[in-house]
Parts: sequence; C-alpha cells; structure tokens
Amino acid sequence: MSSSAEHAPLGWLGSIAELLDDLGVPWVLAGALAADRYRAGPRYTADLDLLVTWDERLPEAVAELGHHVRAMADPGSPPHLLRLASPTERIDLIIAVVEYQRLAIDRGLADHVLTVEDVIIHKLIAWRLKDRDDIASILSAGPDLDETYIDEWARAWEVADRWAEARA
Repeated sequence: MSSSAEHAPLGWLGSIAELLDDLGVPWVLAGALAADRYRAGPRYTADLDLLVTWDERLPEAVAELGHHVRAMADPGSPPHLLRLASPTERIDLIIAVVEYQRLAIDRGLADHVLTVEDVIIHKLIAWRLKDRDDIASILSAGPDLDETYIDEWARAWEVADRWAEARA
C-alpha cells in the first residue's frame, strides 16, 4: 500500500480482533482489505469490514472499546450488521445470517481472511463499480481459483450472469 492512510483500517484490526478472539467469536477480514490480499494492486478504503458470527455480547463489548454501535436488523431478528464508529475508525461487523456466510468464515478462519473465491462471491453479490474493479484486479493477478465453487455459489445467489461478465 502506498500511504499511511491506506494502512489505517488494517491498523484498527488489533483491538477488535483481540475482543472477538476473547469472546470466542469466529471472524474473517472481508471487504476491500480482504480483496487487497488478492488484487494486482491495492486500492484505498476508509473502513474495516469483518464477517463474524453473532454473539449477543458483541454490542456491549465493542461499546466498551469506545465505539458508538449502530445495530441494523430486521424486526424480531438479531442484527445483520453492527456499524462501529469512533472519532478515528469505522468498522462494519457483518453478521453471518445465512449458511453461505458461515461457510465463508469457516473457509477463511485459518488466516482470518476470506478466501479469494469468497471475496469474489461477495463482490459479485454487491456488484458496485468498486466491487467490479476488485474482481477485475483479482482476476488479472491470476490466482488459482476453485471456479467450480464460485460457479455453484454464483448460481445459488443468482449472480452467474455477473460472474460470466467478470470473466469475459
């Protein structure tokens, strides 16, 4: 990465990772910082995204670290996102609410980073311009991919057309 500003979100990981580990909450790095692991070159991001399993202790525990916590949830359900903010940080704890997300955590748990295939699948689902750029950069870097896995999940998420477009 080319500037200290680009390193800031990764630097925020320490206290949150320690807290999640202390609580026994499985987690993996997601979003742009996970994509940077596999891209041909880095891109700037101002936040830190972690995919985590739900634990009812999370909101209070992260608040004790000095974060303002905003929980996003459907009525009657646990949150699907905890947005944490402090004067210097913005961290999204994306709560695994479907089986695929739990599988993605399990696959990336050894390194605490989504696998390249799961980064691509998340980017296919989001499909913003920056996500398309991340996919293009990852593919240009030429990683070994389990394309069968990506094909299966792209079909399951009904984004196979996006995957075909990204590979074209």
